[in-house]
Amino acid sequence: MNAFVLAAGFGKRMGSLTENCPKPLLKIQGITLLDYSLYLLNEWKISNVWINTHYLGEKIKSHLQNFTKYPIHVVEEKTEILGTAGGIRTGLPKDSLNESILLINPDTLFFPNPDFSPNDSLSERIKIHLYLLPSPPNQNYTQINIGENGRLEFGKGSFYYIGLAVLNPNCLIHLEKNKYYDLSDIFKECAARGEITGEVFSGTVLDLGTKELWDSYIQKDIFGKEITKILSFVNSSKMT
Repeated sequence: MNAFVLAAGFGKRMGSLTENCPKPLLKIQGITLLDYSLYLLNEWKISNVWINTHYLGEKIKSHLQNFTKYPIHVVEEKTEILGTAGGIRTGLPKDSLNESILLINPDTLFFPNPDFSPNDSLSERIKIHLYLLPSPPNQNYTQINIGENGRLEFGKGSFYYIGLAVLNPNCLIHLEKNKYYDLSDIFKECAARGEITGEVFSGTVLDLGTKELWDSYIQKDIFGKEITKILSFVNSSKMT
């Protein structure tokens, strides 16, 4: 299976932390958010990875230049940012549009249960499969309901999207390349046609999407015993 890492954002909610550093390269316990995503993709036996960049994209590209574990293709959005859907539509080559891809957002740290692995295919007529968790209190996440046969409804329900999904890139084929589009709009369009499903993620997540959240966790032991294995992966991958 292939994967696409969404790494083009400005990271504005991180305040001063991202003035000179793109958010995916922020470090927690000495590990960048991007490195941890790549570690998980390696655990899940991903074959090829595309990463889109925009804000301070040269730093991300430099960080990845010696990576050896699996092929990484950096898609540079140099002129303007293309959004989550626009970045995928523009960045994926034509010969990869017929294979399901795993989407991962490095803003969130995923801690899957040992038996978890993402779906490597989609059911017939399904274009997107989202991983969800129960909505935490006092958060403004889009509400999602899991209905019959796992089909999703947006705008109501007790779940939220955690930033991990399986997508058939053909659902983006109608979008014009090099233009801005947001995945949330695509999700809702597919939901209206009954083409999007979801399930509860087998594990936990840690949202580090704001400076306040980051500051509250930066001194804590996030990775536990797993940190040795993660650091071994980072070092053996020859990341800079």
